[in-house]
Amino acid sequence: MKASLMIPERIREKFLGEILDMYAQGELAASKAAQMLGIPRATFYSLLAETNTPLPKKLNDSIRKELEELLK
Repeated sequence: MKASLMIPERIREKFLGEILDMYAQGELAASKAAQMLGIPRATFYSLLAETNTPLPKKLNDSIRKELEELLK
């Protein structure tokens, strides 16, 4: 038998915020963050856009470098 827990909204929101912050700081990969939230990775990417969560610096730098190479 599976137990069902009622988690207050403020705790869910705090958990979500922590996961998004950890992703933005490069502490979590998108796949792991999505897994922790129990959502598909595509939904996680939509969530990033909806919440204006920045990409991790390393990923952002990598994308910028690729774009610069394409524009040469």
